[in-house]
Amino acid sequence: MEACDLLWAYEGRAKIIAGGTDLVIGLRNGDHLPQCLIDITRIEELRRIEESEETISIGACVTHSEIASSPLVKEYGKVLSDAASEIGSPQIRNLGTIGGNIINASPAADTLPPLMVLDANAKVVSKEGKREVPLFQLFQAPYETNLKYHEILVQITFKKLSRGIRTSFLRVARREAMALARMSIAIVLQMEKGRVEDIRISAGAVTPTPQRMSGAEAILQGEPPGDELIKKALRKVSETMIQQSGIRPSTSYKAPVVEALFVRGLRKALEE
Repeated sequence: MEACDLLWAYEGRAKIIAGGTDLVIGLRNGDHLPQCLIDITRIEELRRIEESEETISIGACVTHSEIASSPLVKEYGKVLSDAASEIGSPQIRNLGTIGGNIINASPAADTLPPLMVLDANAKVVSKEGKREVPLFQLFQAPYETNLKYHEILVQITFKKLSRGIRTSFLRVARREAMALARMSIAIVLQMEKGRVEDIRISAGAVTPTPQRMSGAEAILQGEPPGDELIKKALRKVSETMIQQSGIRPSTSYKAPVVEALFVRGLRKALEE
């Protein structure tokens, strides 16, 4: 790929641009001063949503609008489709790409909690070859990935959710649609005979890097989701937030809100 050759040649002094909804702001603010911008929006392989027998693959240059309207994503990864439909304004959804949303590594990125609960993998290419890793391993710190300067995220893949699996995505923002999420929650839930057969939970904008809420998942796993158990799980969600982010001025606000958001998200999934 010519883009890989250019990244290699510029030795960290080049930036990849696709939708540009985050990068252009950084350029205007002087946060980025690259010698070269490499536009990858016309690389056809990066603009596809593809289906295999077991997986859905999304190219890094697929826009949020395309994800939100994709029949494949709606059927097999609805939690991601729902999140993509709520990102920014229609103009931003039409320009912004899933790859850019990931690589920007904002803790508030709307697509990251859904991708965490979908157990998504990332395909990365460079002049040195290809590698595929669990998506969560790409994140090093807020707004920072561990990609090398010459690597490009080209594709995200996740296993299809079966028809019996329920999902939910909810977000809280300062105002509708246009604002970054103050908090979000994504849930994938499978019930069997009134008990939780499988549950995956991820909260956005409450931990430094995207992750699953494994403690809360363990509490609910294999149990009927009654009120007392849900209370125990929601406390574990806020405990995880505090353990990962520390106690901050916003903690007194965020802890009860993320608990309430979790309960709403779980009830929404149970009602599907």
